[in-house]
Amino acid sequence: MVGFLGLMYIIHPKALHRFVGYLEETASDTYANLIRSVQTPGTHLHRDWSGLRAPSIAVNYWRMEENAMWLDVLKNLFADETNHRDVNHTFATMKSDDPNPFVNKHLEDAAKAWRLPTDVSDSNAKYTSKSRLAEPDNASTAAFR
Repeated sequence: MVGFLGLMYIIHPKALHRFVGYLEETASDTYANLIRSVQTPGTHLHRDWSGLRAPSIAVNYWRMEENAMWLDVLKNLFADETNHRDVNHTFATMKSDDPNPFVNKHLEDAAKAWRLPTDVSDSNAKYTSKSRLAEPDNASTAAFR
């Protein structure tokens, strides 16, 4: 399957982005239904899941409050899937030479996650030695130069 999808991306990337966009749309609908069921008194999911605490891995990953609940995890999963859906549907409509409309958002998110001390709105920004990265020329920072 991976080989087929890889070949499809080489031959027709827009079609694969559209396909993935629809997969993510299905995931978004699934999470929306789960959230609705957990929030609806009288359902099995409300009874079984509404009192569950969020696992620590989810709390750490999404930087949630320590008292976060499983419903909060579902809402974060839903947000991720809707973002993936929107990104893939956007890429499916773009021309091959269109600029990536998500670059600045990803640079800002990466800077927050890595606590980098710079304004990433300038994609040519160089990171200083205050960076958490061992060396400013590290290959992982190449996208930020």
